[in-house]
Amino acid sequence: MFDYNIEDAQRILNSFDYSNLRLEDYVLDNWFERDVNFNYIYDCLSSKILLSISKTTENRFKLSYPHEKIKTKDFYIIIEIDDFEGIKVITAYSFSKDRREREIERK
Repeated sequence: MFDYNIEDAQRILNSFDYSNLRLEDYVLDNWFERDVNFNYIYDCLSSKILLSISKTTENRFKLSYPHEKIKTKDFYIIIEIDDFEGIKVITAYSFSKDRREREIERK
């Protein structure tokens, strides 16, 4: 299994055909509880400005985007990239943007 780094992930995200995007069942099962707009996931990945990216485990990345409606929150999308550079959304959720801002301050 190939282990992608952040630069690889950014390259793959920039060239990916989002009509081939896959969603993990977990995202589908929890969309109502987490108030996830599937169209916004596609919009973020294909055209929104990425606020931050971090590698969480092998081939898994946490992406942060501006929240669709709430200015005090960020929208996180956790993706996994397979050996063929396919992207699967593992989960998506909103969280206070203070978290991201504190992480930036620590660096």
